[in-house]
Amino acid sequence: MRLEVVTPILGGSHKTRAIDDVDVIRAPSLRGHLRFWWRALYASQCSSAEELHKRESALWGRAATDHGGRSWVEVRVNVEGSGGAIDDSDINLQQTPGAYALWPARAEKKQGQVVKPPAPRRKPGTKFQLTLKVAATAEAETRNALRAWILFGGYGGRTRRGLGSLKVLDDASGWLPSAGTRAALTSLFGLDIFAAPTKAPCDVPWFGGAAIHVGSADRSAQKAWTTALDWLKEFRQGTTGQQGERAREPGAGKAQPQRPSISNWPEADKIRRIKNKTNAHAPRHNATAAWPRAGFGLPIIGQFQTKGRNDERYDEPGAFELSWRAGNIEHDRLASPLIVKALPLADDTFAPCALWLSRAHPANGQVVLRNANNSQAPFDRLVASGDTARFSALANKTSLRQAFLDWLHSEYKTTVVAP
Repeated sequence: MRLEVVTPILGGSHKTRAIDDVDVIRAPSLRGHLRFWWRALYASQCSSAEELHKRESALWGRAATDHGGRSWVEVRVNVEGSGGAIDDSDINLQQTPGAYALWPARAEKKQGQVVKPPAPRRKPGTKFQLTLKVAATAEAETRNALRAWILFGGYGGRTRRGLGSLKVLDDASGWLPSAGTRAALTSLFGLDIFAAPTKAPCDVPWFGGAAIHVGSADRSAQKAWTTALDWLKEFRQGTTGQQGERAREPGAGKAQPQRPSISNWPEADKIRRIKNKTNAHAPRHNATAAWPRAGFGLPIIGQFQTKGRNDERYDEPGAFELSWRAGNIEHDRLASPLIVKALPLADDTFAPCALWLSRAHPANGQVVLRNANNSQAPFDRLVASGDTARFSALANKTSLRQAFLDWLHSEYKTTVVAP
């Protein structure tokens, strides 16, 4: 099959912040993506972690032993031409399309001087021929894993934010749904991939029990992609709407009126209280820890503004990092269960899409502010006891998933493919 990448590729090389000039689409990277989507489709059918490991190893391979270990799936990639143009310009957060996904590629600066150049990205347009050879007994599962990757994944880094998204150039109707509906997806896969499983979720992301919303389809992949990105950006940082209905207050300073003001999410106030830095901005939330945005993935790394719009200076906490802990072990990363991207359809259009995969929070896991005492909070504590939700989307919700999807449907009238 022939595929084309329709949004920028960030990474994808064996080196961090790099694209590969020779092996443009790497078969090992692609195999890793396919394994992920196979697990999302079929892990819920396994009765134990041991059974999942056995099934996955048999199909996708494992470290070799005396009894073998080679994968049943052979992956071949042939890139057409040079692989597409490279963009090594810096990311402008106000002007670069898709900047909300591309911000990790920004140049790093200290005191106005560039200390690390921007990460290069491959522009949309890379085309390649993909060939999979597989045992007949595993053909159906392999086809569905490939379909899932094309629809909901991508190539390279930050695919959960829509980078490296794909479209099918030949036989699109055999690989893509006719519409962004549950019936069309069920027909394509030969099963209802969103049907609730018979057991509780675990730490492996599943389609079973997942939620998906889509918007109106568009001929432009970039427009569909940036629309889906804007959904997430508005929920996390938006300044529109009435007071109490927006994530942040709009800026009002004379020098920089476009710069957003104080956040209505609780994290900043909680950090101020834990760090005893409450003079610059009197916290509106209490001292009980709550880190709701951790549900979008960890770590969360940030810093406070110490310079005001009119050049005044604020005594704020220093740089911070939110991570998570299970028992006495701290962990750096937890991937987001939310995917926002352009969903390709068989009629050569793209629908903005928000897919929230079904996944349990880590067993005994707590979100923590790194290097701070008394900062632990359970996942999905959106509003601490005794607090008031300053962002109304969080009020009376039991999970970040529910809060985001209810808000999304209310604000943008998205089609609920699976609730």
